[in-house]
Amino acid sequence: MGMFDFLKKNKAAADLPEAPANTLLAVQNGKIVPVDTLPDPVFAEKVLGDGYAIDPTDGKVLSPVSGKIVDIQDSLHAYGIETPDGLEVLVHIGINTVSLNGAGFRTKHKVGDTVHAGELLAEVNLNLLEQNQLPKFTVVLITNMDAVHVIRPNYTAAEAGKTVALTYEK
Repeated sequence: MGMFDFLKKNKAAADLPEAPANTLLAVQNGKIVPVDTLPDPVFAEKVLGDGYAIDPTDGKVLSPVSGKIVDIQDSLHAYGIETPDGLEVLVHIGINTVSLNGAGFRTKHKVGDTVHAGELLAEVNLNLLEQNQLPKFTVVLITNMDAVHVIRPNYTAAEAGKTVALTYEK
């Protein structure tokens, strides 16, 4: 172990380019869709906040923002991230996936960890969701909408960690 190895602690995150200001990146490969079209009234009616959803093509879920993980549900299906400028972001993988009690989900993170936009947040087995007839949409919401003046989702094909899925003005 070299004298400066502590500087390499999070080399993978350090290699990621910085996300543009006031953006949320796509968390998965797939298609970005409006939250009000989701088959769940809590998301569709924007009870928890507003944002975007992805109809994913694979199970790698990346962080949409850089910030601190402030919450991870025991079932590993939902993550709360707070950005340095105070934005509160929820990443909710699948719909009604809490019913799986963590089966099919993996993460290397814990509450208090710092994540970089585009860094791997979790992995989900999409086949398991389909077998259990659970919608596989991943929902990304700004939960403190009072901190945001305007949001502009970008409904397009998404490349995880690269496509800007949403821009916002504070």
